[in-house]
Amino acid sequence: MKRWIFGSFLMILVLALLLGWWGWRQWTGPGPSVEGNSGPVLLDIPQGMTLSAAADTLVSRGLLRYRSIILLGARATGQDRGLRAGLYRLPRGGSARDLLKNLTTGQTVQVRLTIAEGLDAPEVARIMSQALEFSVGEFLAAADSLVRSKALSGALLNGDDAKAEMKVTELDSIMSLASRQVSRQFHWCEGYLAPDTYLFSAGTGAVKAAEHLVDTQMARLDSALVLCFGKATVFESPHQLLTLASIVEAEARHQDERPLISAVYSNRLRRNWRLEADPTVAYILEKRGKRMFYRDLEVDSPYNAYRLRGLPPGPIGNPGLASLLAAAVPDSTCDAMYFVSDGEGGHVFSRTAREHEEAVQRYRKSKAAERRRNKS
Repeated sequence: MKRWIFGSFLMILVLALLLGWWGWRQWTGPGPSVEGNSGPVLLDIPQGMTLSAAADTLVSRGLLRYRSIILLGARATGQDRGLRAGLYRLPRGGSARDLLKNLTTGQTVQVRLTIAEGLDAPEVARIMSQALEFSVGEFLAAADSLVRSKALSGALLNGDDAKAEMKVTELDSIMSLASRQVSRQFHWCEGYLAPDTYLFSAGTGAVKAAEHLVDTQMARLDSALVLCFGKATVFESPHQLLTLASIVEAEARHQDERPLISAVYSNRLRRNWRLEADPTVAYILEKRGKRMFYRDLEVDSPYNAYRLRGLPPGPIGNPGLASLLAAAVPDSTCDAMYFVSDGEGGHVFSRTAREHEEAVQRYRKSKAAERRRNKS
């Protein structure tokens, strides 16, 4: 009897060892291979998918032999609730343990995209939506909501909550009026979407993407504000600094000209002159990079710097860090009040109206000569 019990115990022990060895091999050993197809598999894990459903998908895609192995392994290692949504590039032949590690550490496919300096909010939204596959409207709504909430907190417009709320309501009204006067829709997030080259996980949502761009621009805005702390400035709030930077961004073609352009506008603001900045009109009429006419300068809009004094109600594009820094610290040695294109990508800066008019005439003559050469 004792021999029988001992023999049964020994058999159970051997079977348990064999089962444990088999389970360990299935957990750590190579997964199934598909003849003639050794490339990686793209697997989309949507938000809210359970590990059980993901295991079924792995089996159906030929990446896993037994769904129970990954489920037991996840429970044993405490990762049964760690599945993260996203698009994954999973190698064939990987172990169940490695598959679980990929799906719970969020090592998703990376999407690379570039936001150039000076683009406006809808242009940024189109780039983001095409790369990350959400709608333009989703992104703009998320970014507008985020920036408006920061404005309500007083972080952008200065002042306590009550004053900030009044200023936000006022800007809401101004943007609504401006949108009725022209076809463009004005957005709270204008200027607050940091230009840069980004790597996003595939499947990143509109809200998270908007948060990243806005947070990046807010950090840059803070760094620019630090430089002018305690100094006399022509702007009264971070929002106005960003607005000035967006105009500098639209005008500048050479890096070393940014502080000079900023100085000209700062000089004009101090004397209570109109800025007379062409980019504000180009922004209103959505004519950036297109030919402007004198009649365009008469457009009725609070953003038209030819008709109203002071800064526009908000940015006219998304400036880069260099323009933010130039707006915060203009060239203190520059006493110019005017500038005009030199016809070669740069500008001629003038202190008096007469000097400016002479520079304008030289520019017009050079353009006329260039047109004649092109015709001959």
